Amino acid sequence: MSISDKKKIKKYYQNEICAQKYVNERFTFPLGRILHEKQVSVVNHYIALVNAKQILELACGPGRVTVDIKSHSRVTCVAVDASEEMLNIARERLKDKKEWILKKQDIFLMDLGEKFDLIFSFRFIRHFKKRDRIKIYETIKRHLTDKGFFIFDVVNKEVSLSLRLKEGLDKYPVYDKLYTREEFFKEMTEQGFLVRELISVYPFYNLLFKIQIYLGPRFEKMTYSLLRFVENNFSKKNLEWIAVCQCV
Repeated sequence: MSISDKKKIKKYYQNEICAQKYVNERFTFPLGRILHEKQVSVVNHYIALVNAKQILELACGPGRVTVDIKSHSRVTCVAVDASEEMLNIARERLKDKKEWILKKQDIFLMDLGEKFDLIFSFRFIRHFKKRDRIKIYETIKRHLTDKGFFIFDVVNKEVSLSLRLKEGLDKYPVYDKLYTREEFFKEMTEQGFLVRELISVYPFYNLLFKIQIYLGPRFEKMTYSLLRFVENNFSKKNLEWIAVCQCV
């Protein structure tokens, strides 16, 4: 059974080996790079669009996304995580980006005493059952400025579920909430958020996966270019979305 209890999830990501391998194993191959670049691009776009002066990242992990966020000394940038092992890696990766303040925080107990124009988080909220997601949404709303933006990732049930059943659910040790588009909009509305945009990630995932498997080991540059073409030109049957929501 996949892990969904918040204490067990916290313990899982506090494991030092997990922390050290997180970026290398998930985001250095072409498919992982495509996902990383898409997430970074969306966050940077909205930071510029809303002229965000206060930015918060929840569950920053080893600073995978953090390190590529465009920021400067005139912007307050805070990243939090419950894992000291993850934060140690993030501190090293962010040593030349002095504007980032890293804090060890349990998000379920967090009260930073300040508000942010934009909050983002990836590979985090999806791991919790609804009762805990609601607690996270409440924390986010407490820390957002009036009509502030919240950006995070959402797994598409209509594509992901069949893939997971085919691969075997034992390949997914940590729980993921899977949504239809309608289910996601309903949950956000109930929690006081307006969905401004759902951005497709990994369209035609079966095709993308086959390209990486058959071309990637020998033709990494070609694989990356082909994956980027599909990612940038198609939006059907996507595995995930990047959700851009606004507190209302």
